[in-house]
Formats: sequence, structure tokens, C-alpha cells
Amino acid sequence: MQNEIELELYTPQDAARVCECCAATVKRLADEIRLPVIRTVGGVRLFSRQQVERIQQERDRRAQESAR
Repeated sequence: MQNEIELELYTPQDAARVCECCAATVKRLADEIRLPVIRTVGGVRLFSRQQVERIQQERDRRAQESAR
């Protein structure tokens, strides 16, 4: 039995779909170090599912607070 952690990675476009924003916003969040990023050898940004979901939850929370 082997302990392996499966890491689901998203491209900026995939992360943008989950967060309901544009890919440029996802890239900006990464540049601002608000969204941890993994870079491939070719320089492509990849994001973990957990971190993308965390950002989406924060965005939802802020939207609910501003609607009050």
C-alpha cells in the first residue's frame, strides 16, 4: 500500500472558470502572491484545485458581505 497524494492542477483558464473571472485575473492573483502557483519548465502557470477553491470561497464571501 503506497501513500500518494493526488494533486489536481488547473491552468489559468480552468481556474478562471471555477472562480468565474478571467484568466488575466487569475494570473494577477498569482503575481500578487495571493494564489500560489506552480510553474512548468516551459513557464506555464498551474494552480492546485484546493487553492483555486479557497480563492473562490473568498470571492463568494466578499460578494455576500457587500450585498448586505
